[in-house]
Amino acid sequence: MNKRYRILIIEDHRELARVLRTGIESLGEHFIVLDVPSGEEALLETHRTHIDLAIVDMRLPGIDGPELVQRLRQRQPQIKIFLISGQEEDKIRSAATTIQADAWFHKPLELADMLDAMERTLGLANSIFGRMPGPISRVEEEEAVGRISDLLSDLREATQARAVVLLNEVGRVVLQAGSLGQQALPPKALLTLASLHTTSVRLTHIMQSQQPYVFFSCHFDNFILHFSIVNAQYALLLIYNIPYQYLTLDAVTTQIQTTLTGLRQIMESLGIAISERMASAMQSDDPPAEDHDIPTTNEDFVALLEQELPSDEAEAFWEVLSDVQSSTSPMNPDVLTYEQARRLGLAPAED
Repeated sequence: MNKRYRILIIEDHRELARVLRTGIESLGEHFIVLDVPSGEEALLETHRTHIDLAIVDMRLPGIDGPELVQRLRQRQPQIKIFLISGQEEDKIRSAATTIQADAWFHKPLELADMLDAMERTLGLANSIFGRMPGPISRVEEEEAVGRISDLLSDLREATQARAVVLLNEVGRVVLQAGSLGQQALPPKALLTLASLHTTSVRLTHIMQSQQPYVFFSCHFDNFILHFSIVNAQYALLLIYNIPYQYLTLDAVTTQIQTTLTGLRQIMESLGIAISERMASAMQSDDPPAEDHDIPTTNEDFVALLEQELPSDEAEAFWEVLSDVQSSTSPMNPDVLTYEQARRLGLAPAED
């Protein structure tokens, strides 16, 4: 695909605009995403550049969504329109019908549904794995999808999970074995798990690890979630209903590790690199720390933990701590008294 598609998000809620932008950009470098908080700024953007699709909030400061859509189409008749709103679904549907929107979505948004609709609206062929890095044939992809589906089904059966889900880095469901029915996880939960995925990949890079086993487990009123990292692009989520009385946690993690190995092998065969991508993904743009006390390797970190405090310093510390704990007067935890500073050797020498 050589064409570059320009997507304009008009949303005054900045966090939602950021999530939408991140999700769309995850589809590949062929998408150029702009976001503005008002209709007036949207009109300025359409005056400067061609827009393929606009995601418009119905309620905006100044020009509201329906009026903005009318003006956008006057300037660029070919533009596609997605309408979003937190209002009642009947009102959104009615407004979308009136302005002839290409699609409409109720807040909180199902990001996966919006991304799918966007690709269909723009006429893009969508691979279940997103933009493939190499020349993979449709037959090869279908075979890989079948093998991955079998792995997920086998894992679900072996661990008695309610559902096993393969997620991408923005919390979008790629493949799923089993279903939660009416007890589906809220979209915010999937977005939070996507944030955990990003954090885990970044930590992997910091720790200079190639293929880590990152495992996160949490219990809620109705669910038990087991979350594991496949690679920089995908994560594995196991969902259980409470009460759960089947396998031990060790037995579940053993089954998960076996499945992760199989998933990585299949994805490597598709050209989705594991070690190299894990090592380079999510690299921080922040400058490296200049504090020489910060350990730079695992060995340095262990050595730092094993350091012993000199006995005189340790005694002074515990004496000060004892004074603070026994004092009946209120203390500011961020401030040392002169006597405490003197005992720790922090006060200037007395003449």
